[in-house]
Amino acid sequence: MTDSIDSNAPAPQLVAEEVLRGQGADLSGARRGRGWTNATWLTDELVIRVAAQPGTADLLREERLVRLLPREVGYPTIVDSGVTRGHEWVLTRRLAGENLEEVWPSLDHTDRSRALDQMWERARHIHRVDVAAAAPHARSRSPFFPETAGDVTTALDRLVKAGELNTSQAKGLGRSLERFWTALPGARKVLNHGDFCTPNTLWNNGEVVALLDFEFAVVAPVAIDLNEMAKMAFGPGDPEERAPLRDVVGRIVEATLDTAGGPDVLIGYSIMLEMWMLANELAADDPDEADRATAAAMLRAFAEEDGGYFAPLLAGLR
Repeated sequence: MTDSIDSNAPAPQLVAEEVLRGQGADLSGARRGRGWTNATWLTDELVIRVAAQPGTADLLREERLVRLLPREVGYPTIVDSGVTRGHEWVLTRRLAGENLEEVWPSLDHTDRSRALDQMWERARHIHRVDVAAAAPHARSRSPFFPETAGDVTTALDRLVKAGELNTSQAKGLGRSLERFWTALPGARKVLNHGDFCTPNTLWNNGEVVALLDFEFAVVAPVAIDLNEMAKMAFGPGDPEERAPLRDVVGRIVEATLDTAGGPDVLIGYSIMLEMWMLANELAADDPDEADRATAAAMLRAFAEEDGGYFAPLLAGLR
């Protein structure tokens, strides 16, 4: 961004420039941030997120939700929000730190384990938010998970037709998902972050200081967030990278799994998320082949109905 507003720039950038200029920000020092659903820019003191498309989006709803979060979550102070040129936007104070995904390769195993432990500790404060207060401002449903058993069957059929699963694998996944739907009513619902991962975590001076980006927050069993934690240590990938994380993740899962609905609910959410990931990559113009391969590997392993990649995690808990 520059000091002058470029009238030919995309609308989200024009919105960001107008809002930041109104705050007296140094536009020449602003840089583009991460994000795949919203456009983000950062100055030394401020962060602005702008909806990529005009009309009703998630940002103003998210703003109302995060005001309910306890300070232990670390969410940055909201400065202002609004709608400009038809695009929702939210302006916050910038917190010191770096995106955890970006610094992850530079961390040793001890730092990584500590990071996951601290991520979950902050997430626990999200899970304690009053559900009745949060529900009007959370998503009514997550886009990552089919709403009904029929929707799941349709999605599995599509993956078979695409050649990513065979009929036997689809049947195995279907049986696991039948167990999921049976167990689901007994799982207590909480507020989940809904996109709980290292890219939505801020790291500073060896500590997790904040969880960010709550646009996918949803009221559901805590297994939604717990699955993301389990996958970090037990999903496909280099065992030398994942194995050192298993002690801390194992303790987290052991302490949480009963309230999350048990193994069937955890595995069901994991299957559905990987189905969404795989379908999303299949439909992408420029698919991420690593994500595609990981999702396919997770699904084919779960199709064996022995816990898949989570079998070592669940072996001592069943």
